[in-house]
Amino acid sequence: MQKTKLIIALILVIFGILGRIFFNEFIRIPNLEIITSFSLIAGTMLGGFYAFLIPLAIMAVSDVYFGNSSILSFTWPAFMIIGGLGWILREGRSFKPRFVAKMTAMGIGATLFFYLYTNFGWWLMTNMYPPTLEGLIRCYVAGLPFFKNQLLGNLSLVPLFTVLALMIHRCLLFCRFKFLKKLGIISARL
Repeated sequence: MQKTKLIIALILVIFGILGRIFFNEFIRIPNLEIITSFSLIAGTMLGGFYAFLIPLAIMAVSDVYFGNSSILSFTWPAFMIIGGLGWILREGRSFKPRFVAKMTAMGIGATLFFYLYTNFGWWLMTNMYPPTLEGLIRCYVAGLPFFKNQLLGNLSLVPLFTVLALMIHRCLLFCRFKFLKKLGIISARL
């Protein structure tokens, strides 16, 4: 099982990095991102330290390509927390539409959390807005178009990537089952 987890983790990191670059370079819609999906999937499918390590690895490696600022002290932990939120749904994962709906709902909640947390960080760490309640409100208002893009993206991308992850997970388990059956380790009756 550990080998399957490592394979899934590697797949998530590679496709997360490539997907983040693709969405930023070719789609070019600000805050349309796949990291929320991959963070939730990491938490749900793998749990444990993978829930935090996979989002961190995707962000760290892709930020080498993009560059980043001190806001990473808010964005990186935000995606790690989102991975932890995925862990909450770990026990109920299945191919059933209800699970995909739960993941999508968690994606909506994660988007709201990300917006509130990272905009607060932007207000706190930059001089773009005065350090007042009015400045904080202006920061949140200015962030609404980015929130809208991220929310609309996650409404479609979280269910899409959830279904794909479930299919890959099932395929890996099925392939391992067939291999063990062929070796005679598992009974043919199973």
